[in-house]
Amino acid sequence: NFLIVHLMMNYGLRVGELMLLTKRSIKKSLNSDSYSLIITNTDDEHDSRLRKPSIKNEQSYRVIKLDSMDYKFLLLYIEKIRYCNSSDILFTSLKPPYSPLSYSSINAIFKMIELAFRTLHPIYFDDTNIDSIQKLTPHVCRHTWAYTTLAFAIKKYRNERIQSLKINNEIMQKALEDLRVLGGWSANSTMPGYYAKRFIVDNANLINLQRISQEFRE
Repeated sequence: NFLIVHLMMNYGLRVGELMLLTKRSIKKSLNSDSYSLIITNTDDEHDSRLRKPSIKNEQSYRVIKLDSMDYKFLLLYIEKIRYCNSSDILFTSLKPPYSPLSYSSINAIFKMIELAFRTLHPIYFDDTNIDSIQKLTPHVCRHTWAYTTLAFAIKKYRNERIQSLKINNEIMQKALEDLRVLGGWSANSTMPGYYAKRFIVDNANLINLQRISQEFRE
């Protein structure tokens, strides 16, 4: 359960992409300490799921660089927890017949997490707060990853002051392209633009509040 949420939050995986991962999806470079996660379709003879996951579009086929600690977590899971399972699929039930996790199984996991999270941190579900959430779902993980990744990329490019990216619009376009590639969105998808719009609105509101605060002090 930790790995499922961790991969969604750190790498923005869709539920279907998570379900497609196999033990062979995790790769190490021969010449360096570089680790990758291969997002692609798989044909596993042990996949008995009625609703089989599949890659969403051509841009969803991608290679994502893994943090070294995440690579170790995945190896630990494969070697110590699910080693007795003959299926190549990465996430399966840990009890016989070791069935691959289905959409309903992953949703059930999130329902359990949400129940615990509501008990520990009810403030995040309080609709009197503008940034509260109604439900904790796999897609909430992807939304959170996308927004924080875009914000980080914009800040990074601004701080580096890349010569070819002096204009804010160019910085935004570069950050959006990074987000599109990492998230596996198609060229005509409007989703990266949705996160850009939200970032611009949040930034504009912050600037306005800073103006008000400065005028009050003066």
